[in-house]
Amino acid sequence: MIATDLDGTLLQSDHQIGKKTRQTLMKLAQKGVKIVPASGRPLTGVLPYTEKLGLAGKQNYAVLFNGAVVQNLAGKSLIRHQLTFSDAEGMLKLQKKAPSNLHFMREDRFYTLDHELSIQMGKTVFLNRMKIKIMDQLPTDFSYLKAEFTGEGPEMDRLGKEFPAWLYEKYNVARTDPMIWEINERRASKGMAVHELAQLLGISDQEVVVFGDQGNDLSMFENPNFYKVAMGNAIDELKEKANFVTRNNDDEGISYALERLVTEDGNE
Repeated sequence: MIATDLDGTLLQSDHQIGKKTRQTLMKLAQKGVKIVPASGRPLTGVLPYTEKLGLAGKQNYAVLFNGAVVQNLAGKSLIRHQLTFSDAEGMLKLQKKAPSNLHFMREDRFYTLDHELSIQMGKTVFLNRMKIKIMDQLPTDFSYLKAEFTGEGPEMDRLGKEFPAWLYEKYNVARTDPMIWEINERRASKGMAVHELAQLLGISDQEVVVFGDQGNDLSMFENPNFYKVAMGNAIDELKEKANFVTRNNDDEGISYALERLVTEDGNE
């Protein structure tokens, strides 16, 4: 299995898959290697890229919402970790610690109480091909998969410094971009989701290669048995945990790494 982050990893700065990377991954998929996007995005934000790789249907999979959901590409959920109304109340209290937008991600759309949306939130909605619903209050039976705080970099720095210790104890917290903090249920992480999916498919952790560049990829890099490849543009913490540091995403780092790690018959 090859599990890869999307933004900053599989995708170049223009949000497209490089030609060489696409050809390399399609060749491996044809040999039976499972190519699995591992993203903070919902399925709607992943499908345009799996289609370009020739992946579709019930026998191909994606890790979504940072591991809160694992679905096959036909839309069936295999793994799911939700958050509740009480969790949302805690997020709304945290939002007051620094100017920021906060939205809650569900499979169908994004929900927010903010009537003025940030540019970053607008970008997120566009890239994920989702709609956003502005509400005056959340219903008490509200559930969701991931919370995102977005705003200017300095404000996100300030917000992160205000996060209490209990937040990290109770949730999976990741800085996925200078302008984004993401909060998931404690058991929801890309690393755990990739491990659980591999188990379901009869694939050992030693047969998994992971690619990433940001904080929400760290959980994949903490599994001692995965072969871990950090992009050249990755944060230092990922590079320190990597087995191999490849070129950056705009230089088709995935293809560069796989050409050196995988033999012609598809074996490492």
